[in-house]
Amino acid sequence: MKTGLRLFVIFIITGIVLTFVLSWAIEFDKYRKKLVEPTEVSRSLSYLEAIVTEAYPLPSNDRVKKEFVDRAEEVKNQVSQKMLSIDVFKIVQPVLHVLNDQNLRLYTPFEPNYKILPFSATVIDRKIIVTSTATEKIPAGVEIVEIDDRNSDELIESLIVYTSGENYELKEQQIGNLIQLLPELFRNPRRPKVEVFYRPETHTITFEENGKAETVEVETVSIFSYPNLSSSHKSLPSRSAFEFDQQGDVGILKLGTFSLSGTVYNKYREFLNQTFLEMRNMGTLLIDLRGCTSSSSTVFKELFEHLVNKRTIVQRNISVVLSAYNLRTLEKYGIDYQFSTNELVNTHFVQEYMPRTPTFNGDLWILIDRYTSNAALDFVYTIMKLNKGTVLGEPTLTPINHTTDVVYQYSEGMRMTYSYPTARFNEGGKDNLPLTPDYVLNLSTEDRIEYVKGNKDVMLERALMVIQKVY
Repeated sequence: MKTGLRLFVIFIITGIVLTFVLSWAIEFDKYRKKLVEPTEVSRSLSYLEAIVTEAYPLPSNDRVKKEFVDRAEEVKNQVSQKMLSIDVFKIVQPVLHVLNDQNLRLYTPFEPNYKILPFSATVIDRKIIVTSTATEKIPAGVEIVEIDDRNSDELIESLIVYTSGENYELKEQQIGNLIQLLPELFRNPRRPKVEVFYRPETHTITFEENGKAETVEVETVSIFSYPNLSSSHKSLPSRSAFEFDQQGDVGILKLGTFSLSGTVYNKYREFLNQTFLEMRNMGTLLIDLRGCTSSSSTVFKELFEHLVNKRTIVQRNISVVLSAYNLRTLEKYGIDYQFSTNELVNTHFVQEYMPRTPTFNGDLWILIDRYTSNAALDFVYTIMKLNKGTVLGEPTLTPINHTTDVVYQYSEGMRMTYSYPTARFNEGGKDNLPLTPDYVLNLSTEDRIEYVKGNKDVMLERALMVIQKVY
């Protein structure tokens, strides 16, 4: 080989090696900067301990609080090395799980380069149903029965500790996202910590469709690429934020969420005005709140004021701990604060609603399911308390006396968001009881799955039958 050609080849090889080494160094620096300091984990746990022991708005439960503190101290003593935020989530969320409150929890961290399974899922009565997909091998709507030699029951049991909630069914709602994150939650120890190029992992999935099982191998995709990849595949229908339908002489107002802001919120107000204009000649309105959740009652107020024809006052009972950690909540409810006593103070607050045109004066029905919670649950409870309408559906999983005034905080040190409540509704003898509809409409697991798939809405059909029979 001529000297010139040899030098050229050496130059090319050297350039490739240097490019790879430089790229690896850059990626390693990114990885290093993402690591969470042990002191940050301890600091965050100490803060949460203080919230639970000094400001938590539940009646004293010394056994649960002691278990929480013991678990938190155990974790603080074990943490000695830097780790990724997903690893912090894996050791801290099980501590919060002890309190059985859906409003106190860590929210799963998401990094653009996380490896995830190429489908999203929801869990219904311990059945894992695919809701969207980024691969033609696993269509939306099928039931996942096994992932990498773990059957669905084993998967759910291994993930339930990373959830929060008063009961299993509430915790079940959080498992779908965790299933997609399985490659990160149960990371292969042989997988390199730093990768210059994205290298997918292979996972074995068994699913059932129309009673027939099929096993396929799929490759992970990144969180960043998933939305684009899944957009080219059919997904299960999702509820709109708000929509209006009509069946016979019954108007049906469907709300998918009470969490609206900005221009969407303005569109919502315009939607309500237009809907109630159309309802002028209708005598019956059904408001569908199934699955509707939010920690804010602002949008609820917009709706409620179309349903009253005079100034309406609603009084609610609330409990707040007299603690410096709850200053904003204490101020909100007009409770005087001088110093922390950690005493659970019971008070009440008044909500005032003024009529808003167009006003609906016909027969009002509310449709709920077991997942209706937070602001939507409070809306339904207010309707029942004022005897303004009739409620149909399932008893709610969230009790009437749920925690509220939820604080959401992003921890820069841990690189994830966590939430905790600062108040609790306290409606006397109804402690820890669900809201039970006037007409209970029981559903089977298959009914729920068919509803999620968009194939059949058994509950709505039964609700309309009740309305038509009554009137």
